[in-house]
Amino acid sequence: MMVSRIAKRTRGALGLVAMAVLAACSTDSPTLTAPSDKPSLYTYPSAIYRSHTEFGAPIGSWSSDVRLSKNTHSISYNCARGGPNWVSWNLNKTHFGDAARSTSFYSDGTLPTGCYRVTTSDYTNSGYSRGHMVRSEERTWSSDHNRQTFLMTNILPQYQDLNGGPWYKFEQYLQTQAQTYDKEIYIVAGGYSYSGTLLGAGKVGIATRNYKIALLMPYGQGLAQATSTGSLQVIAVDMPNTTGIASNSWETYRTTVDAIESRTGTNFLPSLRDDIEAYWEAR
Repeated sequence: MMVSRIAKRTRGALGLVAMAVLAACSTDSPTLTAPSDKPSLYTYPSAIYRSHTEFGAPIGSWSSDVRLSKNTHSISYNCARGGPNWVSWNLNKTHFGDAARSTSFYSDGTLPTGCYRVTTSDYTNSGYSRGHMVRSEERTWSSDHNRQTFLMTNILPQYQDLNGGPWYKFEQYLQTQAQTYDKEIYIVAGGYSYSGTLLGAGKVGIATRNYKIALLMPYGQGLAQATSTGSLQVIAVDMPNTTGIASNSWETYRTTVDAIESRTGTNFLPSLRDDIEAYWEAR
């Protein structure tokens, strides 16, 4: 019996050594460390960000277009409406970790002089949630990266039925694609069809529709590998900012990029090869 136990322990130790060697030799994925509270699958030794506008910054005509570049995302900010025209970002498995969710929202001090800096109190008692464009959970590799998602320039007013309903469910779907299916994802999100402002104060405009466009590829790939219609997938959703939709699936709001472009007057994915862009934007 003693010999059997020793043999099993030896085999187990050799197996662990072999796994470590394989991980060290891998060129596709860095060594993994399981976080203690397991908010995501793994914590990577570094968060690897590709270009947040890999397929081109959206092209449109806005009353205000202040470009901001963060480590974790890119923004076109509208000073007149107190929110982003669009937010664009890269998402992959290395962006998830065990950093705690930030406990506060912050005004963005990088906005130019003369541009009103929205505060979290502008939302207080308004009936609207502070709706993240870049999701907090998608930036949990470090506390600093997570904090950047709580800048008010990354926020739009959302009814909680949208924010915690189909919007959240689509976020979860994309997280699964990044972590479980090893996808490299390029995302752009925003709002349109504005009506009124929070508390009627004239500071933060309320979009009655929120959209999100996600381009999915194998991990590590980008524009250079987008050489055919089969080399990528595009998913677009257009959701109403209203109550009564909390139980709805995100798939209910699937649409085409063409439809969102028509409604917003914006050209998305402008750097994608024309024939591939035409194919996917119509689907």
